[in-house]
Amino acid sequence: MSDSLDPLVRLMQTLQERAKNRPAGSYTTKLLDGGAEKIGKKIREEAEEMIEAASEEGDAGREHFVYEAGDLIYHAMVLLAWKGVDLSEVANELGRREGTSGLVEKASRGKNSGSKAE
Repeated sequence: MSDSLDPLVRLMQTLQERAKNRPAGSYTTKLLDGGAEKIGKKIREEAEEMIEAASEEGDAGREHFVYEAGDLIYHAMVLLAWKGVDLSEVANELGRREGTSGLVEKASRGKNSGSKAE
């Protein structure tokens, strides 16, 4: 499965390069220049589209859902690059949580963790 994740690693490298060099004419550069507010707006939009696609049935619905998941992940990775965070850092954090109940992990963060209540 790790080979199947290679495109994510390559994308992260590209996004980091774009964050550093900001090539003109790049959609990624346009997002990066807009900062957290502009990138965040796109993430919210893509999350809504992914949620809507989740209710679509059949192969076409599944294909649309995968497409929207790709859009959401791309925009989340742009925000990571803007913040200077590598995808491997997120993978390490998820690895740290592996085997821990989500409820236990959330409780261990405490009230001052900055996360919103669910």
